[in-house]
Amino acid sequence: NKAEQINIHVLYGDTDSLFLKNPSKEQIEQLARWTEHELKMSLDVDKVYRYAVFSSRKKNYLGVLEDGSVDVKGLTGKKRHIPIFIKKAFDRMKERLATVKTPEDFENAKGDIAETVRDCYMRLKRREWESLRELAFNVVLGEEPERYIKTTPQHVKAARILKEGGMDLKAGDLISFVKVVKEPHVKPVELATKNEIDVDKYIAYLHSTFDQVLDALGLDFDEIIGLTKLERFL
Repeated sequence: NKAEQINIHVLYGDTDSLFLKNPSKEQIEQLARWTEHELKMSLDVDKVYRYAVFSSRKKNYLGVLEDGSVDVKGLTGKKRHIPIFIKKAFDRMKERLATVKTPEDFENAKGDIAETVRDCYMRLKRREWESLRELAFNVVLGEEPERYIKTTPQHVKAARILKEGGMDLKAGDLISFVKVVKEPHVKPVELATKNEIDVDKYIAYLHSTFDQVLDALGLDFDEIIGLTKLERFL
């Protein structure tokens, strides 16, 4: 409210931060002085975005910093192990967003990003990947495979398959696995074949990886890949 009183356009506020549109240095200093005096809190400029896009979801936005790097808020930790096949597409999207300078550029970028997602989807459907390594999830064993008792994460299931084949595994080893159709639905990448891959699982992962960013961009994954409303319902 104070920011608006001194004619700063507030775009968004979240817990301990404010997103302000083109405030002057004097306005920022005035707001900081008031906050220090009235609220006994100090304010600092954290980041300056060339542009930012806010979605309808709370705590979900993306901003392009002045150096062109893309800052995406709302992506979850599970994306750390993203298969390189999908990561390449995600990186292409970020690189495209970094080139945007004007609102017209932004609209053109949205079309290119939709095409990137559609291309990745179609290549999955047609099983057009260079090698299974591109589809691998890479996760480090926290402890020996046999010590997982209460729960059995997917990388541990893959590790146990390797162990049954005679491989000696210990905590700290990197396990690379892919998602397959048959039980236990995972397989060490070195033992899997192209036809075993559960393409639907990878499409779902593609969807979840891009979903929050597409939402901020006003794009819809199902529309991009060409699903009709009836197909979505089914």
